[in-house]
Amino acid sequence: MPKRRVPTVREVIPMALLGLAERTVELYTHYLELFASKHGDDALDKITYTHIVEFSLWAQSLAVTRSTSVNGASAAEHAISAARRLLDTGVRNGFIGMNVAKSVNKPARQESRRRPLDEAHIAQMYMVVTDEETGILRFLQETACRREGMLNLTPQRVNRKNQTVLLHEKGSKVREQPVSSMMIDWLTEPGCPIYKWTPRKNDGLWSRIQRDLDWAAEMGVTTHWMRHTTLSKVERVTRSMGLTAAFAGHKLSGIGATPTYAGRYGVKEVCWAFSVTFGVPHPLVPDGYVPIGIDYWEPQSTNAA
Repeated sequence: MPKRRVPTVREVIPMALLGLAERTVELYTHYLELFASKHGDDALDKITYTHIVEFSLWAQSLAVTRSTSVNGASAAEHAISAARRLLDTGVRNGFIGMNVAKSVNKPARQESRRRPLDEAHIAQMYMVVTDEETGILRFLQETACRREGMLNLTPQRVNRKNQTVLLHEKGSKVREQPVSSMMIDWLTEPGCPIYKWTPRKNDGLWSRIQRDLDWAAEMGVTTHWMRHTTLSKVERVTRSMGLTAAFAGHKLSGIGATPTYAGRYGVKEVCWAFSVTFGVPHPLVPDGYVPIGIDYWEPQSTNAA
């Protein structure tokens, strides 16, 4: 019986990208195309441990150096993850017997240099965007949503009565998130631009912000900076890691009472966090309401950011 032909790296890449989230497809496509530029015509069973190590070091050396980068370590990590996905696809389809990329150690994760943007930075961003983009920034700021949450939004996922939106984010997770009455009005306007927002438009927005604001270019500001900024403010105002985790759509693990309380926090509690953080009322928050587990609460003077 003739030996079965093993496909090349370039032939397996489309298979490796099947079933991945949109953002992951974009990320892995970049690194797998980079890998294919050197090994695209090689049969998958010819890829060795050394090839993957060399690839990760090469990706690291090509990484753009910003004040928020950590010596290109994340690029090396992404390169190894993409290679593992590629070779896993080969194993699952019977093209190869083992995944040599799993033997390559990823660089140790280091603490991110990302920090919350201050009020002056936020104000400057609003000054350099268009009227259409002002609503986009405000939506990101109010919801602390991930990129997918905004791109997946539809008019059917906006609840005027509850003053909330349904965010469909990574891992097929859905969460109900409060917004202001002003945001609800914008989201229900005919022709609201957020429903035609695309990854390309989103990338263009941050490219122009970075072009017009030197500090934004230096820090590499993107959508996730808005999320980080809002969540930092929620934690500072509510003084609750559990409630901040609920606002973010995270699961909080640990020891003690905080994870217990975090498990109890639902839409009403998140709406309370939104209300006290942005200093605006919300219809799902009764007068005088304070969530369980929030000790020593004293109203603070907060301005809508």
